[in-house]
Amino acid sequence: MTEQQIQDGYEQLDSALAPPIDAQERVATRVRARRLRRRVAAAGVATLSLVAVTGAAVLVSGGDDPADDFVATDPPPPGLVLTRPDGSTYAFTDVTVSCTSPFGEKGPAGERIYLTSPRELRGDDLLTPFVYVEGVVDELQGDRTFTLPVDGPGDSDSYPLTLFIADTEGSPTGNEVSSATESSGTVRVLRAACEPSPVLELEVAGTLGSEEGKQSLDIAGTVG
Repeated sequence: MTEQQIQDGYEQLDSALAPPIDAQERVATRVRARRLRRRVAAAGVATLSLVAVTGAAVLVSGGDDPADDFVATDPPPPGLVLTRPDGSTYAFTDVTVSCTSPFGEKGPAGERIYLTSPRELRGDDLLTPFVYVEGVVDELQGDRTFTLPVDGPGDSDSYPLTLFIADTEGSPTGNEVSSATESSGTVRVLRAACEPSPVLELEVAGTLGSEEGKQSLDIAGTVG
């Protein structure tokens, strides 16, 4: 055997003996991985695949009279509600807003704001869907509306806003969707601030594409 083959064998043995990552760290690792991955699909493809979403409908007539134009907008439901293609839903009624990363990542105070739901675990399994929103505070000022998908000029640290959901359904190991994939709809940020206390007010009506090539998920509702 060559010296390189022997070294490779030792590395594989070390890897096999390493303890498994627990579920909380696994979720944190997945979120960080998505934050470091650039969306490779062209934005034009996402625009062509625009899907009607819960919470808003726009009908425009062909007449010349502006009075003929009809815009119907239903108010988003309170809380964030996840809807799967089979019609089943999950409501994120318990969320926390913070200006400290839930995964212990360090950054300038007040630069980023986070919204998360509880991570309910049993051993290595995520028991309930998990929502994670991260935004750059300075980029969320002035009642901004973002059209999905949302990414940036560089890696995900340059994204003004990220919306990520880990769902417990989706064969065989759940599903993960985000606003940086081929998504559609809007996220309106009414207010985002870290001082005097963290506050994040959102209106969401969109469809998030899967990070794993699985089903897309609808998300709609208000926070704040």
